Amino acid sequence: MQGKTHIAGGLAAGAFYLTAGGSVEQETLFFASCAVGALIPDIDHTGSTIGRKIPLLDNLVSSLFGHRAFTHSLLFLFLAYLLFTQTPWPEAIEFGIWLGMASHLVLDMITVKGIKLFWPIKIDIGFPWGIKTGSALEKGFFGLLVVFIGYCGYQLFIK
Repeated sequence: MQGKTHIAGGLAAGAFYLTAGGSVEQETLFFASCAVGALIPDIDHTGSTIGRKIPLLDNLVSSLFGHRAFTHSLLFLFLAYLLFTQTPWPEAIEFGIWLGMASHLVLDMITVKGIKLFWPIKIDIGFPWGIKTGSALEKGFFGLLVVFIGYCGYQLFIK
């Protein structure tokens, strides 16, 4: 998936969490963190939205692990959770980043290539009939995410 689709996915995950009854104290920080967190797993890809912003780190991570491996795994999510238990950041930021990262993994699992969810076990988890990155289908899926975010926003803030 492309960066904008991941951002929309992170925002949609945050919107779904709040619509389903979850709560955070600082909603603006939460949604911003969901968007940022949704880009973090692609730090292993030199051409990604976040990779272009932090070129030295993305080259290092990419050369050590490859794309859609460690940073797209349950282990990475677990280590992020452990890290967040040690930070002084507001919970809205910690949970928002983590939820955005989790949404990234879900979205990349529905692509043709899939991800190595159980890394270091090198098995790709994905859908062979899934979405090809940058395709018209991804653009349509992006549109659906935007509509979903709008629906949740209506439910949360207007209704």
